[in-house]
Amino acid sequence: MLKKYLTLVAMLLLSCSLLAQAGSPFAVDSATSDAKASVIATSSAESGNNGDAASKQARKGLLAAIIEFLKELSGGFSTKSKAGADIVNTLERSLVNTQQQEKRAGPTVKSTIASATAAVERKAAALKAKIPQLVKHESAGGKSISVGSAQFKSWFAEAAKFSSSWKFPDVTNKYGQKISREDYLRAIIWIESRGVHQNNRGSITKSWAGAVGFMQLMPNTARGLKVTASDAAQNLKGGAKYLSEIFNSGSVSKKTGAEKLIMGACAYNLGPFSKSMKKSWEQLKTAKIPVETRSYGLKMKMALGLELSADEKKLADQWFVPKGQTVDEFTDEFYANAQGIAR
Repeated sequence: MLKKYLTLVAMLLLSCSLLAQAGSPFAVDSATSDAKASVIATSSAESGNNGDAASKQARKGLLAAIIEFLKELSGGFSTKSKAGADIVNTLERSLVNTQQQEKRAGPTVKSTIASATAAVERKAAALKAKIPQLVKHESAGGKSISVGSAQFKSWFAEAAKFSSSWKFPDVTNKYGQKISREDYLRAIIWIESRGVHQNNRGSITKSWAGAVGFMQLMPNTARGLKVTASDAAQNLKGGAKYLSEIFNSGSVSKKTGAEKLIMGACAYNLGPFSKSMKKSWEQLKTAKIPVETRSYGLKMKMALGLELSADEKKLADQWFVPKGQTVDEFTDEFYANAQGIAR
């Protein structure tokens, strides 16, 4: 199965190459979420060297997304995986872009673009047909370590003890439920790793940057917290201890209410002592910082059951909600998955 998939990947890359040769460069905005690749293709009117550079960047960005999707495939993520959706969306958008450029091109270029467009159509259709077969959610078993593992509840309970020192705000969500420290831990686990510490093949969940495990701890952070990131129980404790630093020191400690919960999540992603943490959430969500960090704030609101504004729903739809699913549907599912952990 993997061999067939790799063949598809090679064909997809060939399509990208054809598009570049047809004078249809992409402008790629690549940002990792839950440490995952997000590739948004938009049409570009650049030409010459700038166009060549854009084409190369497009292929590089798409390759990153495909590699990330393969990692998720081996890690047992669901059919609604972000990386999988990104690849399909990228192909579909690239097809639209080339069709738009075809209208503006001369006869010779039109012919070349038509061939490349047909290639993309075939590869996109093939990939979309294969995704349900390729991506399967792996339940606890074999070498996997997840929120479904027999010992997880005890690990979670031990980690939650470290949350007692958090300077945690009193906030009630849109469902009328008071948000607890345990709820916050659940949200972080779901956002970071989708509740998978290690897959059935024995590979620990790892981001492109090297963060590992349930709580996606960086090696240096884990050492500073005196935990072994590869150990599931210690990974959870490390995450809870790191959140103590976030809630009790730096800019986030001075915030209140839901703002503190949202910015605490952004700090977990970007770093508690980043100058950006001095901003309010309203300022941060449109600031010139990685989309990954801003997406993290939105995902935390979803995972805790906090109401999203109309503008926030638009951003979520643009950044990470899979095509074919409404923001409200994604939010309800995200909340249920996060808050169903360790129940």
